[in-house]
Amino acid sequence: MTCAAHAILAGAVGAIARSRSRAFLAGLGTHLLADLVPHRDFGPVVELVMVAAALAAVGRVAGFDSPAFAGSVGGAAPDLENGLDALGMAQCPCFPTHRHLHGRRVREVWSQIAVSCAAFGVILWRGRQGKHPR
Repeated sequence: MTCAAHAILAGAVGAIARSRSRAFLAGLGTHLLADLVPHRDFGPVVELVMVAAALAAVGRVAGFDSPAFAGSVGGAAPDLENGLDALGMAQCPCFPTHRHLHGRRVREVWSQIAVSCAAFGVILWRGRQGKHPR
């Protein structure tokens, strides 16, 4: 998945977590699971712009100190090594699905858009209910 899709999906999981630390760990878990699904990735510049927008949107809606935002950061964090690799600052992937088990590459993006929209709906719903347990 794109880093932005990882962040939004993990934010939805984080939105139902009871703490920021659990949300962050759940975000890492969602990244691992979502990487198993066939998906399309983009170049580093596009990925950076999209994840920055996704993190800003989750933070704005749920709060930058919310479990949803912590989950988003956890979901996006593993792709940091992809950016470092693109800059020549990392030699090998460390995250398990970046080394092995990565879903095959596909051209379509609609599935990621659909998952991201549904996940952001959960974040909005939780935000409107004011349910951000710390």
